[in-house]
Amino acid sequence: MTVAPANGPRLLQITDTHLFADPAAEHAGVVPEARLRAVTAAMQPWLASAEAVVHTGDLVHDGAVVAYERLRGILEAFGRPVRVMPGNHDVREPLQSVFAGEAVNAGRTLSVGDWTLISLDSLQVGEVPGRLGADELAALDAALAGLATRWCLIALHHPPLPVGTPWLDAIGLAEPEALLERIAADPRVRGMICGHVHTAFDGRWRDRRMLTTPATAAQFLAGAPRFTTVPAAPGFRWLDLRADGGIDTGVVRVPMA
Repeated sequence: MTVAPANGPRLLQITDTHLFADPAAEHAGVVPEARLRAVTAAMQPWLASAEAVVHTGDLVHDGAVVAYERLRGILEAFGRPVRVMPGNHDVREPLQSVFAGEAVNAGRTLSVGDWTLISLDSLQVGEVPGRLGADELAALDAALAGLATRWCLIALHHPPLPVGTPWLDAIGLAEPEALLERIAADPRVRGMICGHVHTAFDGRWRDRRMLTTPATAAQFLAGAPRFTTVPAAPGFRWLDLRADGGIDTGVVRVPMA
């Protein structure tokens, strides 16, 4: 596997790991844990040039503390700072409790070079679509007000913009206008990275990038009118955050034996 030369601080993104208490459990016809371990093995050559890793939600599928703990061990083995945030399948309290370490945690911000990653919690308890409540929007305002870097990247589980897959667009971020208004008003925000979609998407909105990434678990069919999986390989995304505010990025798929 060829590793692209880094052009600026490099982040690696994984998403939608959907682990269970039972590491052999299946979801949507695959074993999420086996696929995650294949992806993390393929990430090893990329970690040498990476500043940090971000996990954009749906860490576990069944809310099990033991699954969060097992995932934490996998992420700690990267030897890099890692930020995680909840998706709709997560349970906020055990996630925050397990991911409270110094390097691997659910913290709000992470600075890499000229950039700051701001993580948002879009979990709406008991619902599949996401939502940013007043407290979360206030936390975003505070993070932007205290920004000490030139550029910013926002990470959250639920995409605030359509990705062209009707059933997924119906369960993205509800009432995204408050977030999009803040992004439109702040030229330092250069992009958004999201989970939830289980496949790659690369779109633009007002010169801002919105990116989604293949799950490490099951893959969804882009453009499908209803829930449809495909036998595609899992993967991860690399992002090089340039000094001029641009983002170079690509997806690495990891074929399963």
